[in-house]
Amino acid sequence: MIALLLHLLAAAPLIPQNAPIGQAGDRVKDPARDPLPDDPEQAAEVRRGYKIFLNTPRFARRYARSSLSCGSCHLNAGQKEGSMPLVGIASIFPDYNKRSGRPFTLEERIVG
Repeated sequence: MIALLLHLLAAAPLIPQNAPIGQAGDRVKDPARDPLPDDPEQAAEVRRGYKIFLNTPRFARRYARSSLSCGSCHLNAGQKEGSMPLVGIASIFPDYNKRSGRPFTLEERIVG
């Protein structure tokens, strides 16, 4: 579900790094107000992935080793330039991981 959310963000422009705090939130692609896939199951997955991203300890406790959520580091739901954005990240996976000596899928990179 998070992979589907990241895939949908692939075409979205990044929020400029210098966007004022009050405006940055308005620019975030948010499944509560922005278009979703026509398929109801995919739309539900996007909504669920967005909730997990913003509140990982509550909605995906087994992936959170602290009280931090994905959005704690990837600001504005991973859509802000200069703050570890995730927009377009799906296009680089699978990616070779030197430490493990094998390609990693996007899901493996997220889950660990």
